[in-house]
Amino acid sequence: MKRYSMACTWVGAVVGAIAPLMGYVGASGYVDSASLVMAAVLFCWQFPHFNSLSWNIRGDYTRAGYRVMCAVNQRLCRLTSLRYSLALLLLCSLGAPMTGLTAWSFALESLPFNALLLHLSYKFYRNADAKTSRSLFHYTLLHLPLIMMLMAVSKFGHSPD
Repeated sequence: MKRYSMACTWVGAVVGAIAPLMGYVGASGYVDSASLVMAAVLFCWQFPHFNSLSWNIRGDYTRAGYRVMCAVNQRLCRLTSLRYSLALLLLCSLGAPMTGLTAWSFALESLPFNALLLHLSYKFYRNADAKTSRSLFHYTLLHLPLIMMLMAVSKFGHSPD
């Protein structure tokens, strides 16, 4: 699909979110709003991750004939990273606690991590270069495991008083 349409990034993000959704549904026995929020978190994370990864090799994508966002529409590539980083902040601050995916404390506990992701995405949006794309990419490698662990600890790690 990469050779035909930059929609490949959105399709890939859906595919990346499906396996964890299936695991959640397999463990719980049903699809609920919390499972969909978890899948949405994984979906949204993939845009700052992949777009920042692909930025420095966009020439290679172009030469290979791949129609990924960084090769076809550089502004959209940067803007999409920023938008989905904001969506992640909102999903973690409101969606996850409202659906019972996590405790309400997660909204506050995850805020610094999501704010940093948003900040790095903004820097990438405003001044996309090798440094800002690498900074964002490297942070995404930490961000997802941190958020997922924090989600679990927030949900199951606090003893009820």
